[in-house]
Amino acid sequence: MQAGFNPNFSPLDYFAASDLMLVSGAPMSDQFASLDEADKLSGSSQRLLVVDDDTVHRMVICRIAVQAGFEVEEAASYEIVRRLMTHNDYGCVTLDLSLGERGGLDVLQFMAQIGYASPVIVVSGSDDEARSEAIAVARTLGLDVRRPFSKPVKLAELRELMREIRTSQVVGLTARGC
Repeated sequence: MQAGFNPNFSPLDYFAASDLMLVSGAPMSDQFASLDEADKLSGSSQRLLVVDDDTVHRMVICRIAVQAGFEVEEAASYEIVRRLMTHNDYGCVTLDLSLGERGGLDVLQFMAQIGYASPVIVVSGSDDEARSEAIAVARTLGLDVRRPFSKPVKLAELRELMREIRTSQVVGLTARGC
């Protein structure tokens, strides 16, 4: 048995139950009424793509994105990202850097090739140096990379950043560098 290995560990242990609740405790329809109204006026709603090969992390990030007012789609691999982003527009992408054979850097290069201009949030268990290097590459490629998050994720902070992005898109602002 490895030092520090806990056979009873569940990936859900990373997340406190309170992190999965809505911040205000008000019904979601009340919290996002202004976003819903703005969506109706603009004729569209913003979608967020969650890219992570870990099912539990993907599920939790999807839930946080919905709480922030996004419609959500998921991708577990580079190939799925290519297929989805070739045919769909996304107002934001969350990206894990470790995706298996073709990782997050490949996704970032693809996003730059297709001219993706909306925010990217790196949410990764990679070490600080790897996250910093990936963000530097992404910015060099001209991508709008926002503040990165390490795993385990501070869900309240991720939710707040997503809400800021969502709100700025609804009112037509492009606040870079959050």
